[in-house]
Formats: sequence, structure tokens, C-alpha cells
Amino acid sequence: LSCLSTQFALNVGLPFHTPEEYFLGWKQAPFALPDFDPRAIDAKAQLYDPPSACLISSSPELVVAVGFPAAGKSTFLKQHLASVGYVYVNQDTLGSWKKCVSLCETSLQAGKSVVVDNTNPDLESRHRYTECAKKANIPCRCFLFTASLEQAKHNNRFREMTEKEHVPVNNIVLNTYKSKYVEPSLEEGFSEILKINFVPQFTDSDLESLYRQFSEG
Repeated sequence: LSCLSTQFALNVGLPFHTPEEYFLGWKQAPFALPDFDPRAIDAKAQLYDPPSACLISSSPELVVAVGFPAAGKSTFLKQHLASVGYVYVNQDTLGSWKKCVSLCETSLQAGKSVVVDNTNPDLESRHRYTECAKKANIPCRCFLFTASLEQAKHNNRFREMTEKEHVPVNNIVLNTYKSKYVEPSLEEGFSEILKINFVPQFTDSDLESLYRQFSEG
């Protein structure tokens, strides 16, 4: 049974039957939906967990993001943290993790809050930043973006279709993140781990309709 054919039928709202089912009266062939169903996304869902937590701090802190590429990290962190004065640190922009660490150190020394927008899947990558916070004697929080691999793939394809400036992320990069991933823990030096859910905001109904369709592959 072709998954793509079935997903296409779901996207356009049509029933789907195999030739054997339709012409020969065979029983319906088994079909399992993909792990990520874009139709089930709730645009009014809780943005973060626990809901009692504060997104921003009135005193200097370091926030370290963890999550798949295309998990919504940059959009969220720019909207909620960089917009209120957190120094935004990103390896894609700066070119290397060493430059990210350097900017963290100088910004924290200047008494500023910092947010690190990298994938940071493992202990080593996160340790670089918890050490920065420790040296500056300020708290370090982890923002764990909960989007799954399949949701990240879907988000990536959606951005390819809707954002001309978007640089697509290939599956090798996504799968590499998954293979390296170690769940963050407080023992690493984090004062709090805040889980950030992917809650899309759509500028118009056409984009929302497109997002809620199954994507190829």
C-alpha cells in the first residue's frame, strides 16, 4: 500500500482504495499513519511546561537551547528572549562554537543575559555553556524543545515551500542530532529545564491549511 497515495487522499479529503479493494472487493489493506500527524497540531496548546515557570529573568542568566534543527528554536528565542534584550548567540551566524563561547563570556561579564540558539544535543556541547555560567556565577537554564524528528522533518519541508530565504536541512543532519542526543539533566549544572512545545502561529488560513497537510517522505 502506497503511503504517499494514502496521504495525498487525506490531504485533499478523498477516500482511498487500492485497485483490489475497489474492483475485487478485498478487505481494506492495513495502513498506519506517520508518527507525526500535522492535522493534530493544536495552535492553542500550552507553550511551555511547567506553565508556572517564567520565560525571562529580571537578573542576568544564560539560557541554553536544546532541540532538533527546525524545531522552532530560532523563532521562539528571538521572539521571547532576544526581543527583550538577551544577547542572541548562534553558531550558524558566528561560524564556530568557540566564537559562541567567546561571545557568551564577554556578554556575561558585561552583566547581560544570553541565549544560545544551537542544537546542543550532547553533554559536551552543553558543558561549554554551563561552564561559562559557572565562571560568571550566574544561573544557567535549559530550554528543551520537544519537537520530534518527524515533526522537525515536516517543519523543514514546510519552510522550504514557504520561505525563500530558508536553508533546507537534510535528513543526515537531523538523524545525526538524534544519534547524538542525550536528554538534559539538572546534574549538568542547569538550575531549571523548561520544555518548549512547538505551537505554530499562522499569518493566514492558507498557510495553516498547507502546514496541516501530510508532507512527502
